[in-house]
Amino acid sequence: MDQSTGTSADFKPTLLFFYGTLRIPSVLKRILNLSEDPILTPAEITGYKIKLWGPYPALVKSEDPAAEDSVPIAGSTYNVTTQAHLQRLNTYEGANYTLESIFLHEISPETGERVAKEGNIYVWNGLPDILKDGVFKPEFFEKK
Repeated sequence: MDQSTGTSADFKPTLLFFYGTLRIPSVLKRILNLSEDPILTPAEITGYKIKLWGPYPALVKSEDPAAEDSVPIAGSTYNVTTQAHLQRLNTYEGANYTLESIFLHEISPETGERVAKEGNIYVWNGLPDILKDGVFKPEFFEKK
């Protein structure tokens, strides 16, 4: 079931992988209206590539996700524990992004150990022709 449209009784906490603006603590804190900084864990995924929609990153599936030269995408994971927070994140991402299930690796900041987990990511759901090649610049979004 799509948790983004279910009732509160249907909601289950979910691990989300962020690769763009939502991995910036000040942005996530503001979107979720948190009183404290969010706890983010370093992580990475493969089988996707990042394109740009204006200044925003857009994740799209690689043409050949099994290719040996597939480059891991660095990001962070966050445990979403309430339906209200998931709805806020869905609203922030908008109709051009959709939530999909993935396998990812969390990376221990202390040891570098990689732990495989299941989670969800926002992937591009808009017109592919409007995406461009480029590099996401998080400093553009960080609170000064």
